[in-house]
Amino acid sequence: MATFVLIHGAWHGGWCWWKTAPLLRQAGHLALTPSLTGLGGRQHLAALLPPAVLNLDLHIQDILSLLESHDLENAILVAHAYAGMVITGVAELAAPRIAALVYVNGVAPADGEAMVDQLEAVRGPEFVGRIRQHIADGEPFMPPPTTGAEIAQRWAITDPRDQAFMLPRLSPQPTLTFAQPVRTGRPEAAALRREFVLCRESGFDSVAERAAAAGWGVHHINTGHDPMVTAPEELGGILLDIAVG
Repeated sequence: MATFVLIHGAWHGGWCWWKTAPLLRQAGHLALTPSLTGLGGRQHLAALLPPAVLNLDLHIQDILSLLESHDLENAILVAHAYAGMVITGVAELAAPRIAALVYVNGVAPADGEAMVDQLEAVRGPEFVGRIRQHIADGEPFMPPPTTGAEIAQRWAITDPRDQAFMLPRLSPQPTLTFAQPVRTGRPEAAALRREFVLCRESGFDSVAERAAAAGWGVHHINTGHDPMVTAPEELGGILLDIAVG
């Protein structure tokens, strides 16, 4: 039995794996879908905590605490988008508990890079400019999409049923999570197996190219940015192959 920890991206929550996690469980594996502090099922905490603590370090600690409290070993950490920042940081602190890191259209930062540093290549200068303005203005949160059309434009999710499920569940993203850099460099983290899942309409081609050049396994799905929503069977199959590979 494999242990998957499925970690959502920005503006999402653990709910975004609602189609994919059951496929892993039906195959006999453990699939945990935590929500990071201030997002998803833990969105209420954003009103109780000072914005200054809602940062990348806190989200790294969320996953570290999960690994430790469940005493997980040989965990496969699966990160969507922003969560690539999170699992990169977790690997530095909990490498002995981790079997593999899987980046699903995920950012793969180098030492000292923040989420905002990754965005121009995958989202373009206009989007990055808005994010940097939020950071410069000290705004504590970045608003999520509020219409189905915006979800379709940003993440290529076009099914009205998926849009209707997602819209009331999206959360404002704490701005400091995009501004804080991650620190890397521990040999035990660098030695971990890494895999990259690239979706055709995600914009993450340049990240996948760097991953391939670094010797990562690279997998392809012909869908948009959120394959856990739009192509759960394909993503689930890739994850199951990774578990036995």
